[in-house]
Amino acid sequence: MTSFERLAGRQFDLCELKRRLHSQYPRPPPARVSATGYGPCLLVSRECASGGTSLARLIGERVGWHVFDREIVDEVAHSAHVRRQLIASVDERVRHGWSEFRRKLAEGEGVGRETYRHHLREVILSLGHHGEVIILGRGANYILPAECAVSVRLRASLEVRVRRFAERERISIERARRQVEQTDVERAAFIREAFGRDVDSAEDYDLVLDMDELGVEAAADAVLAKLQEKLGVQPESVPCAR
Repeated sequence: MTSFERLAGRQFDLCELKRRLHSQYPRPPPARVSATGYGPCLLVSRECASGGTSLARLIGERVGWHVFDREIVDEVAHSAHVRRQLIASVDERVRHGWSEFRRKLAEGEGVGRETYRHHLREVILSLGHHGEVIILGRGANYILPAECAVSVRLRASLEVRVRRFAERERISIERARRQVEQTDVERAAFIREAFGRDVDSAEDYDLVLDMDELGVEAAADAVLAKLQEKLGVQPESVPCAR
């Protein structure tokens, strides 16, 4: 078993543990229950070095949800063994609704990049069905039903992000600028090619936060307020599964 498979297995084990905890320590029901069979979820889109990872982790700690970042979602989509494990954990009636994805794969529609996108959708649908997850990037807000999740976009000026990135990675400002700009271009291109959307379109998000002056704690408070308003999520409603 690879180190990633061990990590992914631990992620799924934690999800199962949380379900058992919920049965022992029931939380108040959400104010608005999704009829889609998905959620509740938090979906975080962000410009490079705008603080998305820190925000996701902080909120995950406060509400007891697990964070699936871009790298983990990508690896699950590429790993046949772990993908099967995750998809098998989803209710059969939900999986039945994915027949269109399976049909296209079986008929050979799309290879390489398109095949990956089909797998990516199945992975995100699986995580969304389990609920109580935070997904960073990968266009999850274009895949999951809007009523099951709060979708957030983080922005900040290029100068602020370059400085933060340089300090975090301990590299020069010039190198940091190149990497930040390249990452922004790659993320925008992925969303445009995969979903035909502009990643900066404010109408695709429940909340758009400017992180130039807003700290991670204040941003987390704003997101938690939106989670409570839209989905009835209460911070620290369940003992932490650690």
